[in-house]
Amino acid sequence: MKYQQNISACFSSVIGKKGLNREIFEKYLEKARNALESMKLDIDAGNLPAFDLSKNDTNLYQSKEVASEFYKECDLVFVLGTGGASLGGQALSSLSSDNGSPQIQFLDNIDPFTIDKCLSQNRTKRIGLLVISKSGETLETLVQAITFVTNLESYNLKKTLIITEKGDTPLYRFALKRGISVLEHDPNIGGRYSAFSIVGLIPTLMAGVDAEAVCLGASEVLKNAIETDNVEEIPSVLGAAVSIALYREKAINISVLMPYSDKLNKFTLWYRQLWAESLGKRGLGITPVPALGSVDQHSQLQLYLDGPRDKMISIISPNYLGVGPDIDPTLSNQTGLEYLADCTVGDVISAEKKITTETIISQGIPVRTFEIDSVDESTVGALMMHYMLETVIAARLLDVNPFNQPAVEEGKNLVRTYLRGLK
Repeated sequence: MKYQQNISACFSSVIGKKGLNREIFEKYLEKARNALESMKLDIDAGNLPAFDLSKNDTNLYQSKEVASEFYKECDLVFVLGTGGASLGGQALSSLSSDNGSPQIQFLDNIDPFTIDKCLSQNRTKRIGLLVISKSGETLETLVQAITFVTNLESYNLKKTLIITEKGDTPLYRFALKRGISVLEHDPNIGGRYSAFSIVGLIPTLMAGVDAEAVCLGASEVLKNAIETDNVEEIPSVLGAAVSIALYREKAINISVLMPYSDKLNKFTLWYRQLWAESLGKRGLGITPVPALGSVDQHSQLQLYLDGPRDKMISIISPNYLGVGPDIDPTLSNQTGLEYLADCTVGDVISAEKKITTETIISQGIPVRTFEIDSVDESTVGALMMHYMLETVIAARLLDVNPFNQPAVEEGKNLVRTYLRGLK
């Protein structure tokens, strides 16, 4: 496995009254095992296609072909879309260390000043547009697509591609009207579960990230979950069981995800949508909170340590010991910072992560850790599959549908009605 999960600091034997009794946890673990068994049947029957994507060579090949076209023709590609149409690609593209062409810019909001800046400052570059909306009716994406195409087509708009379901939708009609190529979004895969589809892989490949390694990491986690008999050796089952047990038994209704890596910052935003939209149904749900170490030691940590005891904190810990620039020993000694002499920057963030984790545990707060050797493609692919599995298992423990979001549909309709009334 590309990561090691440790949930020992979620039990009363370690943290006291806010921790779980092992006997109670075993009951939830058995329910989680049953949930996984039903998931296996659904996967075998083809009812959960999102969990087959990481093994789909055709999907990867198609993504490589499209990404190659953008790579050859464009200096800058705007990825237009919001929510699940954008966050998976953002999380994976954050792994890029490629400084070549093209530059990738995700636009997942419709702030008029941001859009105006993008349109006015990039007219001399060879521009590409990748427009993504599963339904073809996402208002923000439609506004982006119409605005960018009409403003850039007379300049240097080299390539436009739309990913959407085929049908009588505004985005599909727009594509036909403008003669824009369309790739079909699988109607059976929701946006927040689409990171391993063309939705996530095309921008990932354009950013120079090894998408094949991403899929390999994901498929290894899925294989482990499907083929392993002992649930104690399946991290996603353990994670779902401990999360729901803490929620039900200890009123822990906030889940903080805190990686100590800038490259995982966007990953926490992807997780936030996945967990919130999948579980928040019928008055139930656990609120996800993204955090970043060490930054949020100086903002949120005070609340975690001295505020309400309603949080479970998951810390992702890369092995950064000995990594990064050396801290000059002479200057350290001259300025009273002798404890920094001969340290690397990685040594410092590793020390902060270690002590912060131990401090949170000492305050009786449930903590789970993920130890990873490196923040690379296969590791992030593995973590993504872990959380997809954990989310669906948790949803089955709560008896909610993890694949819909009915409460937000009414608001979308009201916005359209309001805009019509402005005419």
